[in-house]
Amino acid sequence: MIARRNFLAAATAAVLGAPAIGRAAMMTEIKIGSILSATTEAAEMLPALLAPQGIKAEIVVFPNITQRMQAVASGDVQIGYGGINAAILLAANGIGLTLLCNGTEGGWNMVAPPAIGKWADLKGKTVAVQIGSTADLALRWKLKHVGLANAIDVVNMNNNDMPTALQRGDIAAIVPFEPYSAFAVVNGWARPFWQPYDTPMHRLSLGVIASPALIAKQPELVRAVVHAHVQATKSLAADNSAAAAAIIKTLNMPLPVAQAALRNTFFTADSGPAFRRDIEALGAMMLEAGQVKKLPDWGTFINTSFIT
Repeated sequence: MIARRNFLAAATAAVLGAPAIGRAAMMTEIKIGSILSATTEAAEMLPALLAPQGIKAEIVVFPNITQRMQAVASGDVQIGYGGINAAILLAANGIGLTLLCNGTEGGWNMVAPPAIGKWADLKGKTVAVQIGSTADLALRWKLKHVGLANAIDVVNMNNNDMPTALQRGDIAAIVPFEPYSAFAVVNGWARPFWQPYDTPMHRLSLGVIASPALIAKQPELVRAVVHAHVQATKSLAADNSAAAAAIIKTLNMPLPVAQAALRNTFFTADSGPAFRRDIEALGAMMLEAGQVKKLPDWGTFINTSFIT
């Protein structure tokens, strides 16, 4: 894992003029786990939002979603932007994690070359996805419902490796997180094949997640981080040009790719009843797929009280 620099300082300048959010009781240093993706740009804004409150935040990047959630549970990082399904998987196995609020919605897509025009064209071929991600779960749900669950070879691949593998013809289609699907489309290697938001979990993607131990020990710190996330998300939803600039700089992507990726990334912190329904639907999908044998207690796993 590598520490990320904060490339959104300029974008947060306007937000910093907002009323102060709940202060931690003392000078605090906090590590926040994230991933190199269009979906986690709110995380990049947190250091600047938390600094005036005496909270020094460091963004730490993990390549693997499960590693990120394990790091939160172990205390290696205190807060994590993580896949909700990965958090459910760990929580169902007794690893303490609490979902604090909605992180971002959407942000992944299935793309394929023009020769792949319908699902039947993929029969006997290989599709790449990051195993264990929400994209993986959505893909497997869809394959089952189109009658191809055992007819397509689903292989594990890091998101950033997928476009090149597709260009070479090593695989027939990819289901990466943005901006990598947009990168393949903008370069002419693929076109959109399936936007995977028609599953029971809809556009559910990332959550802001903490350990129960941190919540018990420093609730005001947790509240400050959640409120900073809400502010950052509102800013990005109003104007995502800063997120585009960050994608260009951090991921070395051209502007058209960044813009296309952000059209498929929905910045929201809405954590109301619809959010909970989608979480429970995601859990049911995981049970159906055999990814878990039981689900966590939703009343313990979900704690959105810090968002108010």
